[in-house]
Amino acid sequence: QSQYTGLRRCSAGAMPVYHSRHNDRKAASVCGCALLPLQTRFKGPAVSPSVAGASDEYVDLVDEALRSFRWNILFRNFEVLGDADRVLVYLTLWIQKCISVASQASGYDEASRQLETMAAADMPGPGDAGFFLANLFKPGGPSDSQTAKAYLKQLRQETLVRLMPSLFPDGQANKWWFQFSKKRFMNIA
Repeated sequence: QSQYTGLRRCSAGAMPVYHSRHNDRKAASVCGCALLPLQTRFKGPAVSPSVAGASDEYVDLVDEALRSFRWNILFRNFEVLGDADRVLVYLTLWIQKCISVASQASGYDEASRQLETMAAADMPGPGDAGFFLANLFKPGGPSDSQTAKAYLKQLRQETLVRLMPSLFPDGQANKWWFQFSKKRFMNIA
């Protein structure tokens, strides 16, 4: 399968954005969030790919978001084609927030401490007042909302663990990644 499977044209003559290859999967959905398998050590509603019967080459949403970040961050518009795209948008904004916070930190240790605290915090989620993507996610009942928030927290924590080695290889700030610290994805800071 081509690495460009997720690329689709967003409008005539425009550069294509990267859409999730998981949009076509038959996955459970909560509040517009696709609950897909995730390779993680963090507790939450996502099951591991092996439990879900996924192949060894399974690329989860976190890897997909990290790979597509440098491309998608350049866009102000993103047409959501499925529930996995909603999660991809959320993770792209989370990665951008991590880069922004890390760029202001004095080094790896301070950035790691600040970001781990943020990732583990209970943030507003679908259906909550103050959720910054309320217009993108669907509100659900109290149980669905709790599941969605737990899933987003699990995704934040796993994304951070995979992102930090790229941001600070050998303990030094990676200027290539930090150049994206002031970019705005979908006009959201």
